[in-house]
Amino acid sequence: MKKAAILAQTKEGQLSEQTRQLVSFVSAFYPDQIKLLILGDVKFSTVSSSVPVDLFQLSADLYADSDSIATIAAGLDNFSVFGIKSIQIDNMLSLLAAITKKDMISGIQTLSYSSDKFSISKSIFSGKASLELSTSTASFFSINRNFDFSQISEYSELALKSSSSVEKTNTNKASIVSIKPITGSIPLPDAAIVVGAGRGLKDPGNWTIVEDLAKALGAATACSKPVSDLNWRPHHEHVGQTGVKISPNLYIACGISGAIQHLAGVNGSRIVVVINNDPEAPFFKHADYGIVGDVNDILPRLTKKLQSH
Repeated sequence: MKKAAILAQTKEGQLSEQTRQLVSFVSAFYPDQIKLLILGDVKFSTVSSSVPVDLFQLSADLYADSDSIATIAAGLDNFSVFGIKSIQIDNMLSLLAAITKKDMISGIQTLSYSSDKFSISKSIFSGKASLELSTSTASFFSINRNFDFSQISEYSELALKSSSSVEKTNTNKASIVSIKPITGSIPLPDAAIVVGAGRGLKDPGNWTIVEDLAKALGAATACSKPVSDLNWRPHHEHVGQTGVKISPNLYIACGISGAIQHLAGVNGSRIVVVINNDPEAPFFKHADYGIVGDVNDILPRLTKKLQSH
């Protein structure tokens, strides 16, 4: 039986919530020791627990050093490696899969394990369909950010058994000069809730009502391509086929008609709420909930209601 390794993400010096969820989920079918590969600094305290872990601190420079990646890959022989989808995690999983010549499966919506075989449901065709498959050979797994961890009643406590680090070997000429995390807002790929808006807002000056709703929900903000093309919003907020692809638990689309290019970026969302004054807007056909009305009237009312609770 394979062992388990998890590419872990951190937030403010702690394991991210979704990483802790993933550790608890994986430990249910891999009860033995788990290898944690930490991307970022983390404060880790030793506690008594049924989930012992080996911790490997990974240098940020590893992405520019194939020799160091190969060293990590060599230590993952006979391991199943899991990570919550992000640009950073998917890059690392892809590199490891390529070096080891093992299969990688991404876009995982559901996953179960029995008799050395994984049963998986994954999104395909930009989230327009799901594929059911089973595998006993795949070794690398990228879990969608809206993966349902609700069956976990509580997080498993972790017992640190060993700790080591993997640094860049400096044998390659390429190097990362600096990494500047986005501050002051929730990065779109990491957001559990996203409020997106389009030209239905009519004027860039009206964007404050989107930001107010996002703040009340603890959400990130997004926009359609026409909005970024008009320079109403920065390009990194553009969600769609040629922009950022997201998979939040909740996506609220405000004044967006629902062109196929935009749908390609949001089809991974678990729940979609559409607000539009055109009852024939194509987006309503893809929505779980719809509100017909003027976003400039509805959004302030939603925000006020949320702030009163």
